Amino acid sequence: MGSEVPFGVVPVVKDGEIIPYLVTHLTPLLSSICGAESRAIMRFYAEKYRSQGVELLGKTIEEKGLVEQWLEVEAQNFHPLVYNLSIHILFAPIVGITPDPKVIEESVAKLGKVLDVYEERLSKSKYLAGDFFSLADISHIPFIDYIVNNMEKGYLIKERKNVSAWWDDISNRPSWKRVLQLYRAPI
Repeated sequence: MGSEVPFGVVPVVKDGEIIPYLVTHLTPLLSSICGAESRAIMRFYAEKYRSQGVELLGKTIEEKGLVEQWLEVEAQNFHPLVYNLSIHILFAPIVGITPDPKVIEESVAKLGKVLDVYEERLSKSKYLAGDFFSLADISHIPFIDYIVNNMEKGYLIKERKNVSAWWDDISNRPSWKRVLQLYRAPI
């Protein structure tokens, strides 16, 4: 892998001569660095193909700022909690660890508080960064799919009216449905 993949993490995305050492967000078993790299993949391709479809980065500087703000909220507040839940609920048997009920309980409680913030935000706009679908929304899809469809924790989403409506919207996009046709995590 060498200098193309300085952290030794695969898969590699090669785009012409640019070889970002980035991984997909669909494999949460990898180290926490992978989540950051996944966001870089999303930003790279959203920028590269911004003229070919939905504007995912925001059109104005204000919209771009909100997209970045909510990507940070996802990375710093949402992702760590759902990552813990994924490891302890879904992947513990696969990776050979014993699930820690205390970690699960604490993560669920903290995630509920994070989702309350989302509920408030989504009471004012259709999507996280405003009234347009963006990378901020996309970054949540894989792990919310785990919450709803694999962890038996869907109530965390469904008991919040605005979060539930947002999830129903973003999870029914043809692009996400296509991802699910092509790839399902081995859980």
